[in-house]
Amino acid sequence: MKPEQGPDYTRTILIGGLVVLSLLLLLRIYPPLAFTAFLLAAAVAFVLVGGSVTQWLRGNARPQADESEFAQRVSERLRDCRQREERFRDEGERILKSIATLRDDLSRNTSVDPTEVKKAEDVIRELEAEFSLRHAKAGFFAECAQQLKELLDRHRLMESISARRRELRNLRQTNYDDEAVVEETRFHIEQDSIELDTIVELSNNAAGSSKAEQANALRRRLEQLRGTLGRKDRPEQQAS
Repeated sequence: MKPEQGPDYTRTILIGGLVVLSLLLLLRIYPPLAFTAFLLAAAVAFVLVGGSVTQWLRGNARPQADESEFAQRVSERLRDCRQREERFRDEGERILKSIATLRDDLSRNTSVDPTEVKKAEDVIRELEAEFSLRHAKAGFFAECAQQLKELLDRHRLMESISARRRELRNLRQTNYDDEAVVEETRFHIEQDSIELDTIVELSNNAAGSSKAEQANALRRRLEQLRGTLGRKDRPEQQAS
């Protein structure tokens, strides 16, 4: 997927500069027409800037987590279930308060007509039925929310596992390159160590030699070592 390209600010600036130059030229030739053209250009610029700002705000309004369509859909259903559960529980609490208020009013009126008492008891039974219904609805949506939460957590776990697998695959791909670098570095260190030991040995022999024969032998050995190093450097230069 190709990345989204932003607005072409260079082209916009160039067009704006040309418009300003045209207005200045027109202002010197015919000022009334220049004023009208300036109003028209300002209106067009306002529309273009407003469209750019709206597009930018829409781009930033996207979720940073960049969740999949499935996760967004489940999250939306989860929020809806929780809101419905909360609404039905609130309604149930209000019904309980209404029942308690009606019973208090009924208990304070000891001389009320039996017909009115029966009406009050009927209302209480109906309110209790509504409370039971609200309680059942709240329980249903609570269970739905719990299942959706588990489903969303499992989906996010699967997404995390897939992401970590991709990361692991990328890391393993670099292991071969790293191993080659390690072997090459080890080889150069060994070669440098051998050359250093040879130079140290020759230096010690040079310091301890006093005879002309030893000096000539040492000179020939140094020339041989120098020739070997020269042959070693030439292939590397040709390869580079």
